[in-house]
Amino acid sequence: MSHGEHADRKMIQNTLPAVVQIVALQRGFLGNLSTAWTGSGSIVDPSGIILTNCHVANPRAMGMSAPQAELAISITEHSDEPPVLTYLAEIVAQSPELDLAVLKISSRIDGKSMRGTKFPFMDIGDSDELELGDILSIFGYPGIGGETVTFTSGSVSGFGKQRGVSSRRAWIKTDATIAGGNSGGTAVNSEGLLIGIPTQAAAGEGVTPVDARPVVDTNRDGRVDQRDTPMAIGGFINGLRPINLAKPYLEQAGVSVKKRRARRSSTTKSSSSSTARRTAPSSRGKGLPGKKGQRKPAKTGKTSGPTIRNVVFSSRVTRDGRPIGAHANLASGLKELYVTFDFDGLRNRAAWGQVWSLNGTIVSKQEGKWEDGPRGRKVLVLANSRGLPDGRYHLALTVRKQIVAEGEVIVGKQVDDTDTEISGSVIDQQTGRGIANALIIALKPGVSVNQFVRQQSPDLAHTSTKTGRSGKFTLPKQLPKGTAYGLVVIARGYQDMIIEGALRIGPQAPERATIPPLAMQQER
Repeated sequence: MSHGEHADRKMIQNTLPAVVQIVALQRGFLGNLSTAWTGSGSIVDPSGIILTNCHVANPRAMGMSAPQAELAISITEHSDEPPVLTYLAEIVAQSPELDLAVLKISSRIDGKSMRGTKFPFMDIGDSDELELGDILSIFGYPGIGGETVTFTSGSVSGFGKQRGVSSRRAWIKTDATIAGGNSGGTAVNSEGLLIGIPTQAAAGEGVTPVDARPVVDTNRDGRVDQRDTPMAIGGFINGLRPINLAKPYLEQAGVSVKKRRARRSSTTKSSSSSTARRTAPSSRGKGLPGKKGQRKPAKTGKTSGPTIRNVVFSSRVTRDGRPIGAHANLASGLKELYVTFDFDGLRNRAAWGQVWSLNGTIVSKQEGKWEDGPRGRKVLVLANSRGLPDGRYHLALTVRKQIVAEGEVIVGKQVDDTDTEISGSVIDQQTGRGIANALIIALKPGVSVNQFVRQQSPDLAHTSTKTGRSGKFTLPKQLPKGTAYGLVVIARGYQDMIIEGALRIGPQAPERATIPPLAMQQER
């Protein structure tokens, strides 16, 4: 091995542990957390400061449509393994104009203490020192690269200006491959110094990649189509945002931006995976310190009863129970389906249970005595040595025969692209409280509500269901797009709600949609 090759490997080993995947987690109506979108980022300070794109951290600030979400951080422990969902983070600075954002790791997702944690970080360079032909290395988690961290390399192809940006170097142009999901990631020079942030598929005004197409099933729905993230197919000049433009926002977050030569706590080893183990942060505390921005454990005084939250489904977990490969739609062929959750207020010997169902049919039901203490994090697994069938899996967790948390995940392709799954809630118009056991009927296309009221035949209904205890519901049959459906809602003690064409499902409707609450008036 030449000296140059050895230097490149050493640089990669030092950089990898500070490359993270940013996962936006959306809280579903059943209480579970599902992935809304992902991006990449770089840890630039041992306190847990992360540099990324604004459209990754806060798409709404960029004028993009996106659901409310929590930001979680998956860390790179091994180069040949998916990143591990480990932390939660908060935005501490952002610039929608430059598409830059700075995050701060605020807590561990498993509730353990972060006291004394020193994060692996990469040193910051000077992007004004770059010249044409300089070698660049790109790290991140593009959708086209699968679940593991991806490395590509190229050279500086030029620089670009941007209206409204005073610097002559608003963009660094490179021929290095940058695909969807790499946004917010890492670009380092030959010394391993962070000099740019992968930001777009083309650099400079008026430049558009002419061959970007869906080539990978990035949304895991079982097919490659227009719903998947387009990937640039080679031969393009891609854009990096220079690190110097990000320095004011890093300073705002408390980071010194002076060039720092490698300050690592341990000696470098020859294996990239061993390096990741060496630098991955660890903590042994039992409770979170009461610092600003961190989640605090529940008070130990009077409580309103046991609580279970942060239900996350994944294809694997680490030995200490952190999710690997967490997603709302997991790939077919799983033999084990994991779920992790936080709990508080439970008592040992209390009766508890777990009920798993597949497409509405119970497949596993277990009951027993709780033995894991009053608070912490727990992992459950549903296993089948022959492989779990594709479908919608629902988990209900009970304490003393009462459901305290629910969650759902899809394994394989379940939702038809031509249909939409409708969810919502039925509430009291005066109090805003959910109405339990309300009957919701979606009529067949072409059936008027007057016709249904006259005939009252079940053959005129496309699908129906009842609300749960909290007034929420999901129609069991999906509604074909491109038409309107009459809606009938009936609840004891309330005036019937009959709406002609209430559900209008357009051709571009999402695969799952939540309608506004249906408010009912009490009978007089």
